Amino acid sequence: MKENNIILKRQDYKIKYNNKDMDFCFNWMLGIGQIIGMSAGELFYIASGIRDGNPTDWCKRFNEHADYLEDEVERVKKVGYRDLISHLYFSACFSIRAALQFTDPKDSEFMENFRRMEKLFMLAVDNSKIPLKSIEVPFEGELLPGYAIISEDKAQDTLIVVGGGDTSREDLFYMLGYSGWEHDYNVLMVDLPGQGKNPNQGLHFEVDARAAISAILDWYQAPTEKIAIAGFSGGGYFTAQAVEKDKRIKAWIASTPIYDVAEVFRISFSTALKAPKTILKWGSKLVTSVNKVAEVNLNKYAWQFGQVDFITSVNEVLEQAQIVDYNKIDVPSLFLVGAGEDSELMRQSQVLYDNFKQRGIDVTLRKFSSESGADAHCQVNNFRLMHYQVFEWLNHIFKKKD
Repeated sequence: MKENNIILKRQDYKIKYNNKDMDFCFNWMLGIGQIIGMSAGELFYIASGIRDGNPTDWCKRFNEHADYLEDEVERVKKVGYRDLISHLYFSACFSIRAALQFTDPKDSEFMENFRRMEKLFMLAVDNSKIPLKSIEVPFEGELLPGYAIISEDKAQDTLIVVGGGDTSREDLFYMLGYSGWEHDYNVLMVDLPGQGKNPNQGLHFEVDARAAISAILDWYQAPTEKIAIAGFSGGGYFTAQAVEKDKRIKAWIASTPIYDVAEVFRISFSTALKAPKTILKWGSKLVTSVNKVAEVNLNKYAWQFGQVDFITSVNEVLEQAQIVDYNKIDVPSLFLVGAGEDSELMRQSQVLYDNFKQRGIDVTLRKFSSESGADAHCQVNNFRLMHYQVFEWLNHIFKKKD
């Protein structure tokens, strides 16, 4: 893969870097700052010391900024400003999160920094008014880590947030969980097999995620029957599997919905699949013309699938993944698509929308233009706008049934 090749198309225009995967991740970090944590000013300062396409620079700068923020916490603790302490801890947490994006999971510092991120996140929560708790959901003899925000004062409707191939439970918080709490929903944010740190305990991506999602619902004592599920990126496929079978789910939100993940891999990962096999192997040494950001990402995906390399991971998906029978889905649905999305993701969203419309299912397809500033994958460049869309729609759906 050349330096500027991209693993998966996720946005249309350049923000900072020529390396398209790094540029998308920088755009993503800017989006987090709209909701919580680091400002755009901080992020551009960090970026000023990162050479284009250099993952070592990226990790170094974001780790150093987290160190700076923790030092700031110690200074602020002397005057006891808890809101500021919480803000600084959240900023440090997501600075570490940024560094983890381009840290190879086979490196010893990966899990060290992952645990540091988790610790910083809970320190931020503990200094805030957010009633969030860390939870563990039993699944196949192991425990799926998650976070829950559950009202103890009143029976609230529920939103379950599910991520994709690049997320952990901390990401689910700013992607939709925090806003869900502000809109008076109980929120569950749980890492499925393959996500977060789960590969480290032998829980890798599975071609069928519905069992894990059903396990979350089995564990949860829902105070009302109104349970919505939202899936982002690969979570659009995981949640499609769940709503096909589990009738406890009463509303579905997906950015973007996916019913045939094998076809997404065939088409959307074609650039990565054309790379020389030696590039896709664990521990490969790349020449200077090769995309080092892609190397780290592909190694991480192999780790998440529990395979020796990315090619083997893809082959497993192509051989085992099943097409969701979307004709069995009959819940109100909201599909979110950005103008900068991969073409196959756009196509599958349109197929589902047309099918639901024809069958009389309550469905909305929201296409975000470039002018909206929410046209990137999962609306990372305008989370706030996406949140307004989601909760205006969900409130209407659930209240309409009262």
